[in-house]
Amino acid sequence: MHKWCETMRRLALSTYPQEEDLVGHLIVAFTVAFLPDLDDLLTLTFHNSHHGAQRILRTLYERTFTLKYIFENSSEAKRFMDYDALDWEQILAGIHTITGLALQEPGRTRLAEAAAKARIEYKQEKCSACKKPKYLGWSSLNSKDMADRVDLGHMRLHAFDMPSKLIHPSYWGLRNLISKSSPMVNTLNCAHELIVQMVLIHRRHFAQSGFTPLMGAAIIDFLGVWVFSQTSFGGILTRGQIRDRGIRIYY
Repeated sequence: MHKWCETMRRLALSTYPQEEDLVGHLIVAFTVAFLPDLDDLLTLTFHNSHHGAQRILRTLYERTFTLKYIFENSSEAKRFMDYDALDWEQILAGIHTITGLALQEPGRTRLAEAAAKARIEYKQEKCSACKKPKYLGWSSLNSKDMADRVDLGHMRLHAFDMPSKLIHPSYWGLRNLISKSSPMVNTLNCAHELIVQMVLIHRRHFAQSGFTPLMGAAIIDFLGVWVFSQTSFGGILTRGQIRDRGIRIYY
Protein backbone atom coordinates (compact mmCIF):
# COMPACT_ATOMS: atom_id res chain seq x y z
CA MET A 1 0.00 0.00 0.00
CA HIS A 2 2.87 2.37 0.79
CA LYS A 3 4.30 1.88 -2.69
CA TRP A 4 1.00 2.83 -4.28
CA CYS A 5 0.59 5.84 -2.00
CA GLU A 6 3.92 7.10 -3.33
CA THR A 7 2.79 6.32 -6.88
CA MET A 8 -0.37 8.38 -6.37
CA ARG A 9 1.73 11.29 -5.11
CA ARG A 10 3.92 11.15 -8.19
CA LEU A 11 0.91 10.94 -10.47
CA ALA A 12 -0.65 14.01 -8.84
CA LEU A 13 2.58 16.03 -8.96
CA SER A 14 3.29 15.20 -12.60
CA THR A 15 -0.21 15.79 -13.96
CA TYR A 16 -1.14 19.09 -15.60
CA PRO A 17 -4.72 19.02 -16.96
CA GLN A 18 -5.76 21.35 -19.73
CA GLU A 19 -7.74 24.36 -18.52
CA GLU A 20 -10.97 23.07 -20.07
CA ASP A 21 -10.49 19.55 -18.67
CA LEU A 22 -12.78 19.81 -15.64
CA VAL A 23 -12.72 16.07 -14.98
CA GLY A 24 -8.92 16.08 -15.08
CA HIS A 25 -8.74 18.94 -12.57
CA LEU A 26 -11.10 17.07 -10.25
CA ILE A 27 -9.07 13.85 -10.53
CA VAL A 28 -5.94 15.69 -9.40
CA ALA A 29 -7.82 17.51 -6.62
CA PHE A 30 -9.45 14.32 -5.34
CA THR A 31 -6.10 12.53 -5.39
CA VAL A 32 -4.40 15.28 -3.41
CA ALA A 33 -7.25 15.23 -0.87
CA PHE A 34 -7.21 11.42 -0.73
CA LEU A 35 -3.57 11.08 0.33
CA PRO A 36 -3.50 12.81 3.76
CA ASP A 37 -6.68 11.01 4.81
CA LEU A 38 -5.13 7.72 3.74
CA ASP A 39 -2.03 8.54 5.80
CA ASP A 40 -4.27 9.16 8.82
CA LEU A 41 -6.14 5.90 8.27
CA LEU A 42 -2.90 3.90 8.11
CA THR A 43 -1.54 5.65 11.21
CA LEU A 44 -4.68 4.90 13.21
CA THR A 45 -4.69 1.30 12.02
CA PHE A 46 -1.04 0.87 13.04
CA HIS A 47 -1.96 2.05 16.55
CA ASN A 48 -5.01 -0.28 16.70
CA SER A 49 -7.44 2.64 16.60
CA HIS A 50 -9.86 0.70 14.42
CA HIS A 51 -12.89 2.90 15.05
CA GLY A 52 -11.00 6.03 14.05
CA ALA A 53 -9.74 4.31 10.90
CA GLN A 54 -13.29 3.29 9.98
CA ARG A 55 -14.51 6.88 10.20
CA ILE A 56 -11.83 7.99 7.76
CA LEU A 57 -12.57 5.01 5.51
CA ARG A 58 -16.06 6.37 4.89
CA THR A 59 -14.54 9.68 3.72
CA LEU A 60 -12.20 7.87 1.31
CA TYR A 61 -15.03 5.68 0.04
CA GLU A 62 -17.37 8.61 -0.62
CA ARG A 63 -14.69 10.57 -2.41
CA THR A 64 -13.76 7.59 -4.59
CA PHE A 65 -17.23 6.63 -5.78
CA THR A 66 -18.07 10.31 -6.33
CA LEU A 67 -14.98 10.80 -8.49
CA LYS A 68 -15.58 7.58 -10.38
CA TYR A 69 -19.17 8.64 -11.08
CA ILE A 70 -18.00 12.03 -12.38
CA PHE A 71 -15.29 10.34 -14.47
CA GLU A 72 -17.88 8.05 -16.07
CA ASN A 73 -20.35 10.93 -16.50
CA SER A 74 -18.15 13.87 -17.47
CA SER A 75 -21.08 16.31 -17.82
CA GLU A 76 -21.53 16.05 -14.04
CA ALA A 77 -18.15 17.69 -13.36
CA LYS A 78 -19.51 21.20 -13.90
CA ARG A 79 -22.55 20.47 -11.71
CA PHE A 80 -20.27 19.27 -8.92
CA MET A 81 -18.08 22.37 -9.16
CA ASP A 82 -20.90 24.90 -9.54
CA TYR A 83 -22.53 23.69 -6.32
CA ASP A 84 -19.56 25.31 -4.59
CA ALA A 85 -21.43 28.63 -4.57
CA LEU A 86 -24.08 27.24 -2.22
CA ASP A 87 -21.44 25.78 0.08
CA TRP A 88 -19.60 29.13 0.23
CA GLU A 89 -22.85 30.97 0.92
CA GLN A 90 -23.62 28.66 3.86
CA ILE A 91 -20.13 28.94 5.37
CA LEU A 92 -19.93 32.72 5.01
CA ALA A 93 -23.42 33.13 6.50
CA GLY A 94 -22.27 31.14 9.52
CA ILE A 95 -19.15 33.27 9.89
CA HIS A 96 -21.27 36.43 9.68
CA THR A 97 -23.65 35.13 12.37
CA ILE A 98 -20.80 34.39 14.78
CA THR A 99 -18.40 37.26 14.10
CA GLY A 100 -20.35 39.92 12.20
CA LEU A 101 -17.75 39.80 9.44
CA ALA A 102 -19.02 39.75 5.86
CA LEU A 103 -17.57 39.33 2.40
CA GLN A 104 -16.73 42.68 0.84
CA GLU A 105 -17.84 43.95 -2.57
CA PRO A 106 -17.68 43.04 -5.36
CA GLY A 107 -17.22 39.51 -4.04
CA ARG A 108 -20.46 39.58 -2.04
CA THR A 109 -22.58 40.43 -5.08
CA ARG A 110 -20.81 37.89 -7.27
CA LEU A 111 -21.35 35.14 -4.70
CA ALA A 112 -25.02 36.10 -4.26
CA GLU A 113 -25.55 35.92 -8.02
CA ALA A 114 -23.76 32.57 -8.31
CA ALA A 115 -25.72 31.14 -5.37
CA ALA A 116 -29.04 32.37 -6.80
CA LYS A 117 -28.22 30.73 -10.12
CA ALA A 118 -27.23 27.54 -8.32
CA ARG A 119 -30.47 27.41 -6.35
CA ILE A 120 -32.36 27.40 -9.63
CA GLU A 121 -30.07 24.75 -11.11
CA TYR A 122 -30.29 22.49 -8.04
CA LYS A 123 -33.96 23.13 -7.30
CA GLN A 124 -35.52 21.16 -4.50
CA GLU A 125 -38.24 18.71 -5.36
CA LYS A 126 -41.29 18.44 -3.12
CA CYS A 127 -42.26 15.09 -1.67
CA SER A 128 -45.56 13.93 -3.18
CA ALA A 129 -46.74 12.73 0.23
CA CYS A 130 -45.78 15.49 2.68
CA LYS A 131 -45.27 18.32 0.14
CA LYS A 132 -42.07 19.31 1.90
CA PRO A 133 -38.96 19.97 -0.20
CA LYS A 134 -36.35 17.25 -0.33
CA TYR A 135 -32.73 18.16 0.27
CA LEU A 136 -30.68 17.63 -2.85
CA GLY A 137 -26.95 18.06 -3.13
CA TRP A 138 -25.09 18.52 -6.38
CA SER A 139 -26.52 15.21 -7.67
CA SER A 140 -30.04 13.82 -7.43
CA LEU A 141 -28.59 10.36 -6.73
CA ASN A 142 -28.17 9.19 -3.17
CA SER A 143 -24.87 7.68 -2.04
CA LYS A 144 -26.04 4.07 -2.47
CA ASP A 145 -27.28 4.55 -6.02
CA MET A 146 -24.16 6.46 -7.03
CA ALA A 147 -21.84 3.77 -5.63
CA ASP A 148 -23.88 1.01 -7.26
CA ARG A 149 -23.70 2.71 -10.66
CA VAL A 150 -19.89 2.65 -10.59
CA ASP A 151 -19.63 -0.92 -9.26
CA LEU A 152 -18.49 0.07 -5.77
CA GLY A 153 -21.64 -0.95 -3.92
CA HIS A 154 -19.97 -4.15 -2.68
CA MET A 155 -17.91 -2.07 -0.23
CA ARG A 156 -20.85 -0.25 1.32
CA LEU A 157 -21.25 -2.36 4.49
CA HIS A 158 -17.65 -1.97 5.66
CA ALA A 159 -16.86 1.43 4.12
CA PHE A 160 -20.14 3.29 4.71
CA ASP A 161 -22.84 1.60 6.81
CA MET A 162 -20.66 0.52 9.75
CA PRO A 163 -18.60 3.76 9.86
CA SER A 164 -21.84 5.79 9.71
CA LYS A 165 -23.08 4.06 12.87
CA LEU A 166 -19.89 5.24 14.60
CA ILE A 167 -20.01 8.79 13.25
CA HIS A 168 -23.69 9.43 14.02
CA PRO A 169 -25.28 8.87 17.45
CA SER A 170 -26.74 5.38 17.36
CA TYR A 171 -27.15 2.73 20.03
CA TRP A 172 -25.34 0.19 17.83
CA GLY A 173 -22.45 2.60 17.48
CA LEU A 174 -22.32 3.37 21.20
CA ARG A 175 -22.21 -0.32 22.12
CA ASN A 176 -19.53 -0.92 19.52
CA LEU A 177 -17.41 1.98 20.75
CA ILE A 178 -17.48 0.99 24.43
CA SER A 179 -16.92 -2.69 23.73
CA LYS A 180 -13.61 -4.00 25.01
CA SER A 181 -13.13 -6.20 21.96
CA SER A 182 -11.67 -4.81 18.73
CA PRO A 183 -14.00 -5.00 15.73
CA MET A 184 -13.25 -7.50 12.99
CA VAL A 185 -13.55 -5.30 9.92
CA ASN A 186 -12.06 -5.10 6.44
CA THR A 187 -10.71 -1.57 6.78
CA LEU A 188 -7.35 -2.18 5.11
CA ASN A 189 -8.88 -4.37 2.40
CA CYS A 190 -11.29 -1.58 1.48
CA ALA A 191 -8.64 1.15 1.73
CA HIS A 192 -6.28 -0.80 -0.55
CA GLU A 193 -9.03 -1.34 -3.11
CA LEU A 194 -9.84 2.38 -3.08
CA ILE A 195 -6.18 3.13 -3.82
CA VAL A 196 -6.38 0.86 -6.87
CA GLN A 197 -9.62 2.49 -7.99
CA MET A 198 -8.02 5.95 -7.80
CA VAL A 199 -5.02 4.80 -9.83
CA LEU A 200 -7.31 3.26 -12.47
CA ILE A 201 -9.38 6.45 -12.75
CA HIS A 202 -6.25 8.56 -13.20
CA ARG A 203 -4.70 6.38 -15.87
CA ARG A 204 -7.95 5.81 -17.77
CA HIS A 205 -8.41 9.55 -18.07
CA PHE A 206 -4.91 10.86 -18.65
CA ALA A 207 -3.42 7.89 -20.52
CA GLN A 208 -6.58 7.75 -22.66
CA SER A 209 -6.23 4.01 -22.86
CA GLY A 210 -8.31 1.10 -21.71
CA PHE A 211 -5.30 -0.51 -20.06
CA THR A 212 -1.77 0.45 -19.04
CA PRO A 213 0.95 -1.62 -17.34
CA LEU A 214 0.66 0.58 -14.24
CA MET A 215 -3.02 -0.28 -13.94
CA GLY A 216 -2.26 -3.98 -14.23
CA ALA A 217 0.49 -3.76 -11.61
CA ALA A 218 -1.85 -2.05 -9.13
CA ILE A 219 -4.47 -4.75 -9.58
CA ILE A 220 -1.98 -7.60 -9.36
CA ASP A 221 -0.48 -6.20 -6.15
CA PHE A 222 -3.95 -5.94 -4.60
CA LEU A 223 -4.98 -9.44 -5.61
CA GLY A 224 -1.64 -10.80 -4.45
CA VAL A 225 -2.29 -9.49 -0.93
CA TRP A 226 -6.00 -10.22 -0.57
CA VAL A 227 -6.81 -13.83 -1.44
CA PHE A 228 -10.49 -12.93 -1.41
CA SER A 229 -11.74 -10.00 -3.44
CA GLN A 230 -15.30 -8.89 -4.15
CA THR A 231 -14.28 -7.15 -7.34
CA SER A 232 -12.52 -7.96 -10.59
CA PHE A 233 -11.91 -4.24 -11.29
CA GLY A 234 -14.10 -4.30 -14.34
CA GLY A 235 -12.44 -7.40 -15.79
CA ILE A 236 -9.31 -5.49 -16.87
CA LEU A 237 -7.26 -8.61 -16.21
CA THR A 238 -8.55 -12.09 -16.96
CA ARG A 239 -8.15 -15.05 -14.64
CA GLY A 240 -5.58 -16.43 -17.08
CA GLN A 241 -3.48 -13.27 -16.92
CA ILE A 242 -3.61 -13.42 -13.14
CA ARG A 243 -2.59 -17.10 -13.09
CA ASP A 244 0.31 -16.30 -15.44
CA ARG A 245 1.72 -14.16 -12.65
CA GLY A 246 1.57 -17.05 -10.21
CA ILE A 247 -1.29 -15.67 -8.11
CA ARG A 248 -4.21 -17.83 -7.05
CA ILE A 249 -7.31 -15.74 -6.55
CA TYR A 250 -10.83 -16.71 -5.54
CA TYR A 251 -13.50 -14.11 -6.21
